Amino acid sequence: MAAQQLEKVTLGKSITNGLRKAMEADPKVVLIGEDIGKLGGVFRITEGLQKDFGEERVIDS
Repeated sequence: MAAQQLEKVTLGKSITNGLRKAMEADPKVVLIGEDIGKLGGVFRITEGLQKDFGEERVIDS
């Protein structure tokens, strides 16, 4: 069996990937938070999700 090479990922990127997978798997998943839409939140965790999933699923509060 060939050795599997792992990619190093930051905690923030891991959270982003998890949110993205959840939103892809279930159209009922909605994110609501302060500045999480256009700005991607303080730590940019949700950056790009509003563009990909729309303003009705990634909502600034």
